[in-house]
Amino acid sequence: MKGSLGVICGGSGSSKFARAISSYCQKIQTTQLGFVANVADNFWYHGLFVCPDIDIITYALSGRLDNSKGWGLNSDGLLANQQLSEIENSPEWFSLGDKDFAMSLRRTELLRDGWKLSSITNHYCEIMRTSYPIHVASDDFLQTFILTILGKMHLQEYWVKKRASLEPLGVEYLGHTEAKPNQLALESCSNNVIICPANPVTSILPTISLKGFARKLSRAKVIGISPFVGNKPFSGPAAKLMGGLGIESNSLGVAKLYSKYLKLFFVDEGEDPKIVNGIRDLSIECVKTNTKLDDVSTSSIAEELIGAF
Repeated sequence: MKGSLGVICGGSGSSKFARAISSYCQKIQTTQLGFVANVADNFWYHGLFVCPDIDIITYALSGRLDNSKGWGLNSDGLLANQQLSEIENSPEWFSLGDKDFAMSLRRTELLRDGWKLSSITNHYCEIMRTSYPIHVASDDFLQTFILTILGKMHLQEYWVKKRASLEPLGVEYLGHTEAKPNQLALESCSNNVIICPANPVTSILPTISLKGFARKLSRAKVIGISPFVGNKPFSGPAAKLMGGLGIESNSLGVAKLYSKYLKLFFVDEGEDPKIVNGIRDLSIECVKTNTKLDDVSTSSIAEELIGAF
C-alpha cells in the first residue's frame, strides 16, 4: 500500500473491523494510519458530554472494549446508573458504565477548561495506549436528530430510549452547515480510505458530508464494507432509518449512498447475487467475503482489505 490510510468509523458495527485493521497494520509495520471517529452521536447526559462512537473506537484500539456488548469498557459496572435510578425513582434509559462516567466526567471538565474535543481524544489515546491515532471528524457542534410524529429527537433518544419504535420521517444534522472538519481527519483520507461497516445515515454520512471530505474522497481510493448481511444490519437502526427515508435497506442501498466515492465494496459471502450485480451496475467493483468476523476470519479480512490498495 502506497500513501496514508484513513479508516472512517461508526461505533459498534465498526469496532471489530477497526481492531482487525489495526492489528494487521501493526503486523506489517504500517505507520501512516489514522481512524476517523463520528461525532454526530455525541450528546449531553446528566450534565456530562458523552461520545459513544469515539469511546467505542478508543476502547477497541486499546484492547479494552467489552466485546460481549460491543460498547463500554470491559470489567465495568453500573453502580452509578443504579444509584441515579434510585434517586430519580425511574430506570436510566442510557447505560453508562462507571468507568464510562469517569471518562465522560473528565472530558466535560476539559471542555469547560477550553480543550478541543480532538485534543481530549488525543489525550485519551495516549493514556489508553491505542495502537493508532483517532481523529474526531470535527471539533464543532454536530449532532444527528431524527424527525418523528412526536417531534425531533436526538439519535440516542430515538434509538436507545424509544428503541426505534417510531417511524422516521426525516434526519437532520444540526450544526452541519457551520461545522468545520478536523484537519487531521481530512489529511488521513488523502490517499487510501476504508469506510467501516456502520449505520450510513447516522454514523458515516455526517462525517463524509462535512466540507472538504467530498474533495478528498473523490481523489482517494475508497473501499467500503457493507454493514448489512442480506437485509439485516450488523447493529443499530440502519434498516429502519434507511427504509423510513425511502432508501433500500441493504448493501445496494448503502453502495448508492457512497457511490460518488466507492471504487470497491465488500459484501458478505452470502449476499444475494442480484444485490452484487446491482452494485456492479453502479460501476463499483463488488467482492464477496466473510464479513462476520471471528477469530479465524479477522486476520484474513484485514489482509484482504489492505491488499486491495
